[in-house]
Amino acid sequence: MRVAAYQAPYLTFGSFEAVGLIVKQVASCERQAVEVLCCPEAVLGGLAHESDGQSPEDVAIGVDNGEVHEVLRPLMDTAMTVIVGFTERDTGGDIFNSAAVVTSGELVGVYRKVFPGYRTVVQAGVELPVFHHGLLGYGVMICNDIWYPEPARVLAARGAAVVFVPTNSGHLGSPAAADGLRARGENLPVARAVENSTTVVVADIAGRQGERFALGSTRIVGPDGTVLAAAPPDRECLLIADVQVDPGPRGPRGWDGYTNPAVTRAFLRLWNPSGKGLPLPADDVGDLSALDVVDEAGDGLERHEIRLRGEELDVLPEGGGVVVDGQEPEIGAGEGP
Repeated sequence: MRVAAYQAPYLTFGSFEAVGLIVKQVASCERQAVEVLCCPEAVLGGLAHESDGQSPEDVAIGVDNGEVHEVLRPLMDTAMTVIVGFTERDTGGDIFNSAAVVTSGELVGVYRKVFPGYRTVVQAGVELPVFHHGLLGYGVMICNDIWYPEPARVLAARGAAVVFVPTNSGHLGSPAAADGLRARGENLPVARAVENSTTVVVADIAGRQGERFALGSTRIVGPDGTVLAAAPPDRECLLIADVQVDPGPRGPRGWDGYTNPAVTRAFLRLWNPSGKGLPLPADDVGDLSALDVVDEAGDGLERHEIRLRGEELDVLPEGGGVVVDGQEPEIGAGEGP
């Protein structure tokens, strides 16, 4: 399947000019038989620099009240899937860094950034849905999410062959800051692709506004880490590549960490150093068996049961929830079509 990533220009905060620019990119994609187009994070309205006094609330738009649909109306006249970053205000007034997924003229879903970072009023999303375009199963992450191994792994485990990553690097204030982040911007997509045998498509912005400038790190990386296309860092452009709809069977390497309980124990303690409320395998036991899918509660929900030498250790809800201090946080699968 042919996919594309649009590296948009760095627009002024509060501008929705990107809608018209994306319309032009959609037309170009249609001429070249592209089926999915990924656009940058917060390309609608811009990414607020809260340390400079900008507020994401000033550019936030709602989904349930129809504002997002109205803004994206010019993009509805295409059979393609278009992924567009924006700042969302929910019905309760909470703010999210989100991406709208438009397919064949319909708003089929909204992904909310699960790791929005620090020192921000933006709330974290709690769902990692897998969407579909034809035979392609795909997921969405946003910018900072790519620093973390968990979101991409969950999406890949749920069937995503491609992970689209709307990104906005327009927060850099000095060349030194760019030097420190450029290598990461180039290599993190490779890491996530190889770890999960998925294609990773990053759409960034390029240029500068005032004292701030962007990396222009747009790229498309194949499941083996091969960079299929990379944008010049200093200008608007459209990248196009043919990608695998089905990555094929994954080998066990990298997916069978549970076979060493000592490593599993150390890894889980990163999330809960005290170990309180967190059942863990003992240090002197043998191998963990593969996960068994069970529904002992009879409530229709799949649970992943870890067994050691036939003894139950813990029951984790689908989505990777871990019992921590008596609580069971869970990342939902959402309602991706």
